[in-house]
Amino acid sequence: EPYSNMRTMLERSLFCLSGVVILVNSVVAFQPIPISHISIGSVRRPTHNTNRYVQPTLLNNGQPSKIISYIGPIKMASDVDSSSPTPINGIQNEESKKKTDAVDTTKDKQDHLVQTNQQTDGQGGDIPSVRKILRFAIPAIGVWLCSPLLSLIDTSAVGILSGTVQQAALAPAVSITDYGALLMAFLYTGTTNLVAAAQEKDGNDEHHQKTQSTLVGALQLASYVGLGFAIVFGVGAKLMVQTIMSNDAVNPVVFRTAVRYCRIRALGLPAAAVIGSAQAACLGMQDMKSPLYVLLAAAVVNFFGDMILVRNPNMWIGGAAGAAWATVLSQYAALSMFLAWLKFKPRQRTNDNDTKDMKTNGDGSTSLSSSSTNIDESTPKENTGSLVTRGILSGKFRGRDLLKVPTKNTISKFAPYVIPVSSMSIGRISGFLAMSHVASSTLGTLEMAAQQILFSFFCCFIPICEALNLTAQSFVPRIFERKSNPARTDALKRTIQNFIKAGGIVGSALVAVMACIPLFSRFFSLDPSVIGKVNSATPIFAFIFAFFGIINAGEGLLLGQKDLGFLGKAYAIWFFAVPSVMFRLKGVAASGIAVGVKDMWEIMSLYQISRFSAWLLRLRHLHSKRLKEHQTAIA
Repeated sequence: EPYSNMRTMLERSLFCLSGVVILVNSVVAFQPIPISHISIGSVRRPTHNTNRYVQPTLLNNGQPSKIISYIGPIKMASDVDSSSPTPINGIQNEESKKKTDAVDTTKDKQDHLVQTNQQTDGQGGDIPSVRKILRFAIPAIGVWLCSPLLSLIDTSAVGILSGTVQQAALAPAVSITDYGALLMAFLYTGTTNLVAAAQEKDGNDEHHQKTQSTLVGALQLASYVGLGFAIVFGVGAKLMVQTIMSNDAVNPVVFRTAVRYCRIRALGLPAAAVIGSAQAACLGMQDMKSPLYVLLAAAVVNFFGDMILVRNPNMWIGGAAGAAWATVLSQYAALSMFLAWLKFKPRQRTNDNDTKDMKTNGDGSTSLSSSSTNIDESTPKENTGSLVTRGILSGKFRGRDLLKVPTKNTISKFAPYVIPVSSMSIGRISGFLAMSHVASSTLGTLEMAAQQILFSFFCCFIPICEALNLTAQSFVPRIFERKSNPARTDALKRTIQNFIKAGGIVGSALVAVMACIPLFSRFFSLDPSVIGKVNSATPIFAFIFAFFGIINAGEGLLLGQKDLGFLGKAYAIWFFAVPSVMFRLKGVAASGIAVGVKDMWEIMSLYQISRFSAWLLRLRHLHSKRLKEHQTAIA
């Protein structure tokens, strides 16, 4: 009875907090734009300036813009003297004509100046707007969504075609394979940063030598890291599943099925590592389309593989094992397509109208006129995404090059990312592994099946928020690496505000999506009891995802500012705190009190609240620290 009262109070508190978070997200996300930032045409007119001149802004770390030096004060078109002579009978005197020409020139220069200022004040440059953040983050979802989406397809196919017992085996097995694969995250973080730095060094080099070398090294390292993980997971599958489920006597059929699933999925880890590194490289080059192509191809192959294999009665080919084989096949199919994308340039297209624009020279030879210049699609273009990465390794890489041992230089470049990123990954997954342990060792088969469905939903929607984390790591370092001055501090402040707004928008959208879980849960199981348990946890899911957008944006902002020490300490605390609280449910269940999946997700919601609070307080502390440094320097 005391436990029941405490649970009721917790549910009411979570409901109230969820409403507050949704309200805050809505207010933050839809904050009105100041009037001074309203653009009229291509000219951004200051609404506070009484002398009607465009004020010179400080560019390049506080130095006056070079444009200001030769343009000087610029008047608006409306500032032209209205007393100019008026043309008579359509004939304009010379003085009036010169003044009109001067006005036209002034407007052109002013447009140029305003566009330059906009690139500095965040409308289209280093300070990303909310719209720019979302436009970059949405395609970036493909980097993290690939593995969870394949697991979600497996969960649905097994639940519908093989029954509850086979689906229950996926609860511990998918936790091991998916979260174990996150230990390779240092590859992806390192690849994104190193490729972005290499591309910056290449500059206008058409051959992209540094970028190519870095990308090839990352792919080679990923293949060997993936192979190492495959051996560890294949050999240690039984021990891992036994650790999660406590012992194999809980349900022998579930135990053996889970071990079989893990061993088959381990075969796909080398492909998963290379795909993840290639996708991370695309983000480093700000190519947002290629990861989506790979995700779509893998999902299609996995779906048809499940439809063919899962219904097979053979224990090594059908059921959960069939779903594992389908996932492995889809990963290698996606790998082949991705390597082909990187190795082969698109064919050059020739316009039929080119012959019409040929002109004859004085010596009888012919040449193309300027209006019919042919464009090679393989030429890298700015902001065109796929043209940047497609064929970038043409003539520089072959499939068998993946088997070459990475150089010492490549290994040394990735070494600094291993411990910090792996520590964060372990801290993040400890709570979910503890949850899987409690579900597999304490709860019944129905609860395990419900937990697997909920866990698959959770993993499928996490990447939507994780994309904000990656996006912050792409934009923030450019500002953070500048020389410390008030302009840099203000730029960081505005960037943080925009990312929090974007997180609020994403969180509010996901709350609405979570409300639709009861409509989709029937597609993942035919057992009404399992569906009922899934639907009972829907309010908790909505509450968690209300925070999740801002949580991931905040973590990316801290990573972009290289606040690794604080992040490492925070996750070290949660590494012990979250599992210890989760394990208390085993004691509650042993005392005879009913415990279900809803109770585990309630504890997980408290963990997300602590992350939400820690990140925002830390960001505020760092900003206050920068302000104090400027005040001290001035004094």
